[in-house]
Amino acid sequence: MLTQTQLQTLAAHLQANTDPVVVAALAAGNNNQLRDWYNTIASPDFWVLRSSIPVDEIVAAIDWGADYAAFKDDMPAIRFLLANGTYDPRQPNARAALNSVFAGAGVTKAAILALATYKASRAEELFAVPTDGPGGGDGSEQAEAAIAVVQGTLTTQDIDLARELI
Repeated sequence: MLTQTQLQTLAAHLQANTDPVVVAALAAGNNNQLRDWYNTIASPDFWVLRSSIPVDEIVAAIDWGADYAAFKDDMPAIRFLLANGTYDPRQPNARAALNSVFAGAGVTKAAILALATYKASRAEELFAVPTDGPGGGDGSEQAEAAIAVVQGTLTTQDIDLARELI
Protein backbone atom coordinates (compact mmCIF):
# COMPACT_ATOMS: atom_id res chain seq x y z
CA MET A 1 0.00 0.00 0.00
CA LEU A 2 1.31 3.41 -0.95
CA THR A 3 1.64 6.28 1.50
CA GLN A 4 -0.48 9.40 1.07
CA THR A 5 2.51 11.27 -0.37
CA GLN A 6 3.18 8.44 -2.83
CA LEU A 7 -0.49 8.41 -3.84
CA GLN A 8 -0.26 12.15 -4.52
CA THR A 9 2.85 11.56 -6.64
CA LEU A 10 1.07 8.83 -8.58
CA ALA A 11 -2.00 11.04 -9.05
CA ALA A 12 0.14 13.88 -10.40
CA HIS A 13 1.94 11.46 -12.71
CA LEU A 14 -1.38 10.06 -13.97
CA GLN A 15 -2.59 13.58 -14.76
CA ALA A 16 0.60 14.59 -16.55
CA ASN A 17 1.13 11.30 -18.39
CA THR A 18 0.72 11.66 -22.16
CA ASP A 19 1.30 8.02 -23.10
CA PRO A 20 -1.67 7.07 -25.32
CA VAL A 21 -2.32 3.89 -23.32
CA VAL A 22 -2.57 5.86 -20.08
CA VAL A 23 -4.69 8.62 -21.63
CA ALA A 24 -7.13 6.07 -23.07
CA ALA A 25 -7.27 4.04 -19.83
CA LEU A 26 -7.95 7.18 -17.78
CA ALA A 27 -10.74 8.21 -20.16
CA ALA A 28 -12.27 4.73 -20.03
CA GLY A 29 -11.82 4.39 -16.27
CA ASN A 30 -9.80 1.22 -16.84
CA ASN A 31 -7.79 0.98 -13.63
CA ASN A 32 -6.60 -2.55 -14.45
CA GLN A 33 -4.95 -1.26 -17.62
CA LEU A 34 -3.36 1.61 -15.68
CA ARG A 35 -2.05 -0.83 -13.07
CA ASP A 36 -0.62 -3.04 -15.81
CA TRP A 37 1.03 -0.06 -17.53
CA TYR A 38 2.77 1.05 -14.32
CA ASN A 39 3.85 -2.51 -13.51
CA THR A 40 5.56 -2.96 -16.90
CA ILE A 41 9.36 -2.73 -17.03
CA ALA A 42 10.44 0.87 -17.66
CA SER A 43 11.68 1.79 -21.11
CA PRO A 44 14.36 2.90 -21.54
CA ASP A 45 15.84 0.62 -18.90
CA PHE A 46 15.93 2.04 -15.39
CA TRP A 47 18.10 0.23 -12.84
CA VAL A 48 17.50 -0.03 -9.08
CA LEU A 49 19.25 -1.78 -6.23
CA ARG A 50 17.69 -4.82 -4.59
CA SER A 51 16.89 -4.50 -0.91
CA SER A 52 18.26 -7.93 -0.10
CA ILE A 53 20.59 -10.41 -1.74
CA PRO A 54 20.74 -13.89 -0.19
CA VAL A 55 24.31 -14.81 0.75
CA ASP A 56 23.96 -18.09 -1.16
CA GLU A 57 23.49 -16.09 -4.37
CA ILE A 58 26.60 -14.01 -3.64
CA VAL A 59 28.70 -17.08 -2.85
CA ALA A 60 27.51 -18.73 -6.07
CA ALA A 61 28.48 -15.61 -8.04
CA ILE A 62 32.05 -15.48 -6.74
CA ASP A 63 34.52 -16.60 -9.37
CA TRP A 64 36.84 -18.49 -7.07
CA GLY A 65 39.18 -19.55 -9.85
CA ALA A 66 39.67 -16.15 -11.48
CA ASP A 67 39.48 -13.89 -8.44
CA TYR A 68 40.39 -15.79 -5.26
CA ALA A 69 43.98 -14.53 -5.26
CA ALA A 70 42.68 -10.94 -5.32
CA PHE A 71 40.43 -11.27 -2.27
CA LYS A 72 41.78 -14.22 -0.25
CA ASP A 73 43.31 -11.92 2.39
CA ASP A 74 39.91 -10.25 2.82
CA MET A 75 38.02 -13.43 3.76
CA PRO A 76 37.40 -12.22 7.36
CA ALA A 77 35.87 -9.02 5.97
CA ILE A 78 33.76 -11.01 3.51
CA ARG A 79 32.49 -13.25 6.33
CA PHE A 80 31.64 -10.15 8.36
CA LEU A 81 29.79 -8.50 5.46
CA LEU A 82 27.73 -11.60 4.73
CA ALA A 83 27.15 -12.75 8.33
CA ASN A 84 23.44 -11.87 8.39
CA GLY A 85 22.46 -14.29 5.65
CA THR A 86 21.45 -11.47 3.31
CA TYR A 87 23.16 -8.35 2.06
CA ASP A 88 21.45 -4.99 1.50
CA PRO A 89 23.41 -3.05 -1.16
CA ARG A 90 21.29 0.12 -0.96
CA GLN A 91 23.54 1.92 1.51
CA PRO A 92 26.60 3.63 -0.03
CA ASN A 93 28.83 2.21 2.74
CA ALA A 94 27.63 -1.33 1.99
CA ARG A 95 28.54 -0.94 -1.68
CA ALA A 96 31.85 0.71 -0.78
CA ALA A 97 32.71 -2.25 1.46
CA LEU A 98 32.04 -4.76 -1.30
CA ASN A 99 33.94 -2.57 -3.75
CA SER A 100 36.95 -2.51 -1.43
CA VAL A 101 36.90 -6.21 -0.59
CA PHE A 102 36.64 -7.23 -4.24
CA ALA A 103 38.86 -4.40 -5.55
CA GLY A 104 41.02 -6.64 -7.72
CA ALA A 105 38.31 -9.17 -8.46
CA GLY A 106 36.70 -7.79 -11.60
CA VAL A 107 34.69 -10.87 -12.58
CA THR A 108 33.26 -11.26 -9.08
CA LYS A 109 32.51 -7.54 -8.70
CA ALA A 110 30.61 -7.59 -11.99
CA ALA A 111 28.65 -10.67 -10.93
CA ILE A 112 27.71 -9.13 -7.58
CA LEU A 113 26.65 -5.90 -9.32
CA ALA A 114 24.40 -7.98 -11.56
CA LEU A 115 22.88 -9.60 -8.46
CA ALA A 116 22.49 -6.27 -6.69
CA THR A 117 20.49 -4.58 -9.43
CA TYR A 118 17.40 -5.17 -11.50
CA LYS A 119 15.40 -3.39 -14.18
CA ALA A 120 12.64 -1.42 -12.51
CA SER A 121 9.01 -1.16 -13.43
CA ARG A 122 7.56 2.21 -14.39
CA ALA A 123 6.10 2.47 -10.89
CA GLU A 124 9.41 1.67 -9.21
CA GLU A 125 11.10 4.27 -11.42
CA LEU A 126 8.47 6.86 -10.51
CA PHE A 127 9.26 6.53 -6.80
CA ALA A 128 13.03 5.88 -7.09
CA VAL A 129 15.64 8.17 -5.62
CA PRO A 130 19.24 8.58 -6.74
CA THR A 131 22.07 7.40 -4.53
CA ASP A 132 25.82 7.81 -4.48
CA GLY A 133 28.85 5.65 -3.90
CA PRO A 134 30.03 2.65 -5.93
CA GLY A 135 27.23 1.18 -8.03
CA GLY A 136 24.89 4.04 -7.16
CA GLY A 137 23.52 6.81 -9.30
CA ASP A 138 20.46 7.98 -11.16
CA GLY A 139 19.29 4.60 -12.48
CA SER A 140 20.26 5.29 -16.08
CA GLU A 141 22.75 2.40 -16.17
CA GLN A 142 23.24 -0.82 -14.24
CA ALA A 143 26.47 0.52 -12.74
CA GLU A 144 24.56 3.62 -11.57
CA ALA A 145 21.47 2.09 -9.97
CA ALA A 146 18.99 4.15 -7.96
CA ILE A 147 17.06 3.15 -4.83
CA ALA A 148 13.53 1.83 -5.35
CA VAL A 149 11.54 3.37 -2.51
CA VAL A 150 8.53 1.35 -3.65
CA GLN A 151 9.41 -2.20 -4.64
CA GLY A 152 7.11 -4.60 -6.38
CA THR A 153 3.85 -3.99 -8.15
CA LEU A 154 1.10 -1.45 -7.79
CA THR A 155 -2.37 -2.76 -7.11
CA THR A 156 -5.66 -1.70 -8.61
CA GLN A 157 -6.44 -0.25 -5.18
CA ASP A 158 -3.34 1.98 -5.46
CA ILE A 159 -4.63 3.25 -8.80
CA ASP A 160 -8.16 3.74 -7.38
CA LEU A 161 -6.86 5.76 -4.45
CA ALA A 162 -4.59 7.88 -6.64
CA ARG A 163 -7.43 8.60 -9.07
CA GLU A 164 -9.58 9.82 -6.18
CA LEU A 165 -7.00 12.59 -5.71
CA ILE A 166 -7.29 13.81 -9.30
